Amino acid sequence: MRDLDSLASSVNVVGNTAAESDIVQYACRVTYAGSGEIIPSIRWQSSGGVSITDGIVTTNTGNRIDSQYTVTAGMSSIPLCQCEVFIPETIVTGPSAVSGGHVATNIPTYTDSHSFEEVVVTCKLF
Repeated sequence: MRDLDSLASSVNVVGNTAAESDIVQYACRVTYAGSGEIIPSIRWQSSGGVSITDGIVTTNTGNRIDSQYTVTAGMSSIPLCQCEVFIPETIVTGPSAVSGGHVATNIPTYTDSHSFEEVVVTCKLF
């Protein structure tokens, strides 16, 4: 896990401004070296530390994890949010496991996060 690359992130708005009803997408990507059962995960949180689960799509491809949070701009601003990369507790199975599997205790502690700024929503003219 020491070969975990830096967290890359992006958002599809310019100048942190979106018009009402626009779709805003936040994206985070992490690539990592190695293979096996111990891989990083990405979670999304609001600025208050509340877990975000709606509008999240995460895909694992090879040694890369892409996660996207999609939200529709309403009448007020879209609050701050952050994506966090972490190494979850892992159940080890296979030849090295005690019968029935066990929780690996030697997994390194790792977290990295990116905070996205508040997106200001403007009125859409029709």
